[in-house]
Amino acid sequence: GYDLDRFAERVAEIYGMERHEVFSKGRRQRKVKARSLLCYRAVREAGMSLRELAGRLEMSGPGVGFAVERGEAIANENGYKLIE
Repeated sequence: GYDLDRFAERVAEIYGMERHEVFSKGRRQRKVKARSLLCYRAVREAGMSLRELAGRLEMSGPGVGFAVERGEAIANENGYKLIE
């Protein structure tokens, strides 16, 4: 399988940030987009549960659900692929 840390590493590359920043809280636009993309890929492509991801990211389950939707739009708009 594909692990969350590898997804985070790829998201960090895309957004020009450190991997640990993807896991840290914050409402800055770049971080929100990075975390949303991470949530989308982890849930939709890796099959991670919302609850498990919420725990790792210190978010609520519904918050992760909304992030997955945002992340899907970001991925589609930009053609981002996290799994090569």
